[in-house]
Amino acid sequence: MSKKLLCCAIMRHELEHLLREQNIDITYINAALHVDLDKLAQSVTNNLREIAGNNISLIIGNQCHPDMEQIAEEHGGRVIKAKSCIEMLLGEKMAELDAEAKTFYLTSGWLKNWRNIFMEGLGWDAVDARQNFGYYDRILLLDTGIVPIDDMTLLEFYDYAQVPVETMAVDLDNLRRLLKQLLNG
Repeated sequence: MSKKLLCCAIMRHELEHLLREQNIDITYINAALHVDLDKLAQSVTNNLREIAGNNISLIIGNQCHPDMEQIAEEHGGRVIKAKSCIEMLLGEKMAELDAEAKTFYLTSGWLKNWRNIFMEGLGWDAVDARQNFGYYDRILLLDTGIVPIDDMTLLEFYDYAQVPVETMAVDLDNLRRLLKQLLNG
């Protein structure tokens, strides 16, 4: 019998890379749902009902929705031990990076979906983007090396946010460890 995962599509490529040789059924939810907590809760709940069964693992940050753990438990699931996809990748390194500068983090999945999330989902125009991103000293794009970073998309996002974007290579060790805990625990 295969294991069942419900995951945010932001981490799709990283998860498929790490889990490619395992017998796991993965269902993905739309990454842009994070901007509407009601729609996110509804999607997670509906997907958990459709997947049906006990011991469904959720690869969604436990702070992506304030009731994520409760929603999962009500349907026999459990959530990965990380606040967000960023923490899934960085682990304790995140606190170190936060101490350096006020940082907004992106993954390749976030970069790919930035228009859906910020422009369509949140309805931010260029002025809203500058007001919201203006708090940050930098935007840090976490590059796992799995998904090629499109330079034009990165430039368009910079033009929208108006905050310097730095790219940082990251490995999948922390995510691999969290998945092992979740799936074998």
